[in-house]
Amino acid sequence: MTSVHSVTTMPVEQLAPNFDLFDPQHSERLWEVLDFARTTCPVIKTDADGGYHIVTRYDDVRAVLTDAETFSSAEAGLRGVPVPMPPLTEDPPNHIEYRKALNHYLTRSFLSRYEESIRRYARELLDDLVPRGRFEFMTDFAVPFTSGNLAKVILADDNEARLQSAIQLAADISSYGRNEAFFELAELAEELLEERMASGGDRDDILSAIIRATVHGRPLTMQERVGATMILFTGGLDTTKAALGSIVKHIADDPSLEARVRDPEWVKRDLDEFLRLDSPIAFMARTVTKDTELNGCPLRPGDRVAVHYASANRDASQFAHPAELDFDRQRNPHAAFGIGPHRCIGLHFARLQIEIGFQELFNRITNVRIPEGERVHTATGVVQAHEYLPIEFDFASTTQGPPDN
Repeated sequence: MTSVHSVTTMPVEQLAPNFDLFDPQHSERLWEVLDFARTTCPVIKTDADGGYHIVTRYDDVRAVLTDAETFSSAEAGLRGVPVPMPPLTEDPPNHIEYRKALNHYLTRSFLSRYEESIRRYARELLDDLVPRGRFEFMTDFAVPFTSGNLAKVILADDNEARLQSAIQLAADISSYGRNEAFFELAELAEELLEERMASGGDRDDILSAIIRATVHGRPLTMQERVGATMILFTGGLDTTKAALGSIVKHIADDPSLEARVRDPEWVKRDLDEFLRLDSPIAFMARTVTKDTELNGCPLRPGDRVAVHYASANRDASQFAHPAELDFDRQRNPHAAFGIGPHRCIGLHFARLQIEIGFQELFNRITNVRIPEGERVHTATGVVQAHEYLPIEFDFASTTQGPPDN
């Protein structure tokens, strides 16, 4: 284990073989290590967490993510996962069966039925927050907004008390990393699934799709149903809240960006560049299934690799001036939502929430800034998100975006 002092002062070529993607002190040198690796040893071996390889270049990330036969998702997570969470922890052909069952319910056209509910919830939160003139963006808005939307869309629970409990548990998981909350939420999901199955209710929604889903003709086990519900819920929460926070931080740092986000077409035109620069999910894990080689690095069965989306998105061989926002890129094949068969199934839901959330936010406020003397705190690990993001602002003088209904 390296000391705080040595992490700060150690030459990057010495730190890289010991780099820990989960260590907050190491994270302060994350981009230095990744930039070094991409140009010298693009598949770098670290001794952290029992040893794993970090895949840093775009082409190598794509190669891993499109070769499920060699790089398996079945044992996802460098530190394991609490319960199996299909389709995240499945390889083809099973993975394809799960996706077929769920894809329709996460299309932009299907999700349009929830737009007014999402907008109404954003307004309810902002009615309380905006008059203060200042609030902590992540805990006060990004997390409750995202967890509330996910609970209503994915759980679709008629029991309001249980729905509110799910929202609070999701917030506890996201904001405080409370492991017990994960299992409490899983128990709640199982209870809801059992009730829905016992009632014979077959609704046109995600939860019923999970209940109806089959894998090669067999129905899912209850554990598989709970896992599928949990990955949609918790995965959707992490990605969306992270994107909301990173974009607000960029606007606070560069006020000229506010005009872009006020443009009705900004999600189609500019969102992908924000996501490229600050990928909400920094990396995902794969397990090697057979002897292979990746960019000159030999890999053996059982080796674990951290496929670093965020590093791939700053690969100069793929993106010119990769550490800068450039909204004029002709092509932007970023890896923020993944690549290949495991590309994020909920990306349309994330984009919808981001679009509505910012429409409603900038209907109310302008001139967002970080209060003097405050420091933004950022999480370390799989999710690349701000944990503490205080903002202050002026009140907007005009209303923009969709009118009240």
